[in-house]
Amino acid sequence: MSVEWLWRLAGRQAGPRDGQGLNLEALDLPAMDGAAAPTPTSTRRDGVEATLALKVLSAHLANFRQVSFPLTLDFRSFSAEEAALAVDAAALALEADEGGWADATRRERARETLTRLGASPSHLAPLEHDTAAPVSIGALADTARRLDKAAHAYAVSLLVIGQRSAVAQAYLTYLAARLGLTANVVGSLNRRFRA
Repeated sequence: MSVEWLWRLAGRQAGPRDGQGLNLEALDLPAMDGAAAPTPTSTRRDGVEATLALKVLSAHLANFRQVSFPLTLDFRSFSAEEAALAVDAAALALEADEGGWADATRRERARETLTRLGASPSHLAPLEHDTAAPVSIGALADTARRLDKAAHAYAVSLLVIGQRSAVAQAYLTYLAARLGLTANVVGSLNRRFRA
């Protein structure tokens, strides 16, 4: 392989050969009056900018996770079928949690929670009866996906359960899987609606 192109590009300049040192005194360098060399500000500035960029990105991602799934629970904006779905989700959550459906004080707290969300007494009628049998979780999941209200059903369940018992956590994990919610959506809803 020929290196002629390299000689033409670089030219044949005289310089130190292997084994020879460079004579610094012979070079015409600017004088350094004993002052320390200034620290390049660009390196320090780049470090500061990188740190600030990381902090801004972290804050953005934290906020993004909080508002990545905007959700409003307001029974006044629900259709009759969507309101029935939310009440069924609350009833299933009561049934799944410790104490179950038979605990009248838990049912009363659930009614108060749903009333704060705008549920009317007609919406809450299924929660009035001691022997009301909630729908199956499969039927709830099918209806929630059909109405595109899976996250709403999970959020209502989260609000009604309210406590962090092992049984409640297992139910919510199972419900999220049946509703087809992603981990980001579940995390966002847990941060926003966890009592």
